[in-house]
Amino acid sequence: MTLSDLETKRIAIWGLGKEGLESYRTLRRRFPTKPILLINQKRPVDLPEDDNSSFLLEEDMEQHIKDIDVVVKAPGISLYHPLVTRLKQQGVHVTSATNLWFAQAVAGIVIAITGSNGKSTTSALLAHILTGLGHRTAFGGNIGTPLLSLDPQADYYVVELSSYQTADLTYAPDIAVLLNLFPEHIQWHHSHDQYFTDKCNLIRTGAKTVLLNRTDPLTRKILTSEMLKDIPATVLWFNDPQGLHIQGDFIVSGNAASGNDIIGPIKDITLPGSHNQENICAALTLCRALKLDLKACFKLAASYGGLPHRLETLGRHDAITYINDSISTTPEAAIAALKSFEGRSITLIAGGEDRAQDYTGLAKYAADHPKITVITLYETGDRISTALRDAGAMSVLTVHDLTDAVRKSQEVTPDGGIILLSPAAPSYDAFQNFEARGEKFRALYKDTC
Repeated sequence: MTLSDLETKRIAIWGLGKEGLESYRTLRRRFPTKPILLINQKRPVDLPEDDNSSFLLEEDMEQHIKDIDVVVKAPGISLYHPLVTRLKQQGVHVTSATNLWFAQAVAGIVIAITGSNGKSTTSALLAHILTGLGHRTAFGGNIGTPLLSLDPQADYYVVELSSYQTADLTYAPDIAVLLNLFPEHIQWHHSHDQYFTDKCNLIRTGAKTVLLNRTDPLTRKILTSEMLKDIPATVLWFNDPQGLHIQGDFIVSGNAASGNDIIGPIKDITLPGSHNQENICAALTLCRALKLDLKACFKLAASYGGLPHRLETLGRHDAITYINDSISTTPEAAIAALKSFEGRSITLIAGGEDRAQDYTGLAKYAADHPKITVITLYETGDRISTALRDAGAMSVLTVHDLTDAVRKSQEVTPDGGIILLSPAAPSYDAFQNFEARGEKFRALYKDTC
């Protein structure tokens, strides 16, 4: 469904966060006098007001379905919400700002990136490389910049998509990227299997090129050779001996005929952690598909310093380094963070909203590394503590909240050690989002200083 298709439709925008408000602005520019129904759980303080818009509380929505032809749904509202089912049963077309943007003609090449971990960093890294090479690059999506606000005349569009955005995507990017799969977002998708299906929908949309991770177990398990035969695309792999991969102290490009070509040394890379080296391999594989100079791309990738709340070094105080990895919402992400500082004394702050994730692997890793102390908190705190003790971890403490966690961390972390916030769980049980959690940690660090 395109914007033109909406001209004669009765439109509602459901969910008035950043993306919903951008949907309103886009539709209002296109249809200055068209009635638009704005729907939200509560009345926003910045609710758009004009003579042709009206507001409805979500709780009253079902009584007004007969007055709606099309709903533009915000990504935070589950595709499996009972009201979505009711709307569809009544013949209402449910779409998204993501689909509206993809339906528009844009000037440049669209590269859509998803994955359970690393999608923001990989997307930002690719945008950094393309911009550094002088290309007009638009970057948006789940990162926080609504797609409908992007420059329509860019050379490249780097689009980060969450599973909430890929689940009902009906249009194809030029290049679709699936970095990895880990169990996540069970509240939205209702099961981990549905989450995997919705995540993988991105590579089923008809993209000309698909990029996958050769070393990711779930990707290989779910996307069998038979399934890949049904994808009408060129399938590329990173972390693959015949592609971009890590070999010893270098990132190399596999070449079956002439052996490996060295692209650049790992020691030059600013981003910490082997998982970020893999993210660079993904970005460089995309650069190779775009026929860009790989060594020039590597130099730009190596210089990239990263995004806030992603292994972000806040500073050092009283011989202790504080690292903010609030983006960590899975146990696998927390393990990757710990591996980035292997051999150091680390106090890990872990815990958050419970999404039925398995903490056995994280617990085993911590138990196998005696220099790691774990402080647990919030909804998953008790489950993480139990998993740690079952695995034989000796240094486990439980506190009430993040303030207590930082205070206790300062007491138990030795000189030269690290206090690492890498929660291995979402933030929504105690914070508005992972950014708010990270900013609280930053404020606590500043108070310490």
